[in-house]
Amino acid sequence: MAIGLFLTPAFTYAAADSIPAADGALRTPPVAAGASSTISGTEFKLQGISIGMSESELIGILGEPARKDLSEYNFEWYIYNQNYERYIQVGVQHGKVVALYTNAQDWTGAGGIGFGSARQEVEAAYGSPLASLKKGNTIYKFKDNGGEYSLHQVGGVYATLFYDLSRKNTVTSIQLVDQKIELSFKGFYGKPSERLRESLEREVLDLTNAVRVREGKKPLEWNDEIAVTARKHSADMMKRTFFSHDNPDGQSPFDRMKQDGIAYRMAGENIAAGQTSAIFAHENWMNSSGHRNNILSDFERLGVGISFGGPYQVYYTQNFFTPSR
Repeated sequence: MAIGLFLTPAFTYAAADSIPAADGALRTPPVAAGASSTISGTEFKLQGISIGMSESELIGILGEPARKDLSEYNFEWYIYNQNYERYIQVGVQHGKVVALYTNAQDWTGAGGIGFGSARQEVEAAYGSPLASLKKGNTIYKFKDNGGEYSLHQVGGVYATLFYDLSRKNTVTSIQLVDQKIELSFKGFYGKPSERLRESLEREVLDLTNAVRVREGKKPLEWNDEIAVTARKHSADMMKRTFFSHDNPDGQSPFDRMKQDGIAYRMAGENIAAGQTSAIFAHENWMNSSGHRNNILSDFERLGVGISFGGPYQVYYTQNFFTPSR
């Protein structure tokens, strides 16, 4: 995978590019076959919701979602963004809960693991992180992720614990995926479609706003105009096979914003490529100081643009700005 950022000249410039995996992808690394914890799959309940619960039970507890997104696994993410302090995504397929994600602070597993737990506590509870997965006759091995997350099999559930490296490697969020869903997914990227693109773009906004509210910041307002600017840059990186804020014609993010009629007082850009989902792109950005600063800065508007294809399979662009008065 790769990430990068850019800020208006009034800010300190920073950039971060990491070495991609052999196939240019940061993957959600599931569990190796046979490496199972003895802990029950109901170890985790997020806001009263657990894997295997019926859709009707979910609606009875949380109500109707704000929207339904498509996931890379082809199940639907039920998005609950009505209260960013309790932001949660619930994966539903065939009337059952098959996945969960939250970066809220109000959850704790039955074994005491929750938001703010240390990596050592996680490994003491669930064992060493898993590094490979067998699907059919193929064994997939995953490279070191820099300590940004750890993957554990907890009963029939794969739990990915994401860590905040700037806060002493403590848990910042969690994703749970039903084992059957992961093992039946023959690949790592979702099938490109307009619905998947729109889903990922809106999830980047929600993930950004959820962490901003958690950190005491105001949520950002979606802006269609700058989303077009972001989308065009992601498509350009994909088509011309480059990864940079400046395109091969020498245009900076701010040149592109001005060209599209965006009048800003301050602006910034984050880019990423190769991550399999909005969740992994967001968590990746949050563990890079410059990208994190953009996400938590005092901007007012955000547009996100995603494009599928190219060497990295998927390209992400976040464009932030505060309008000129």
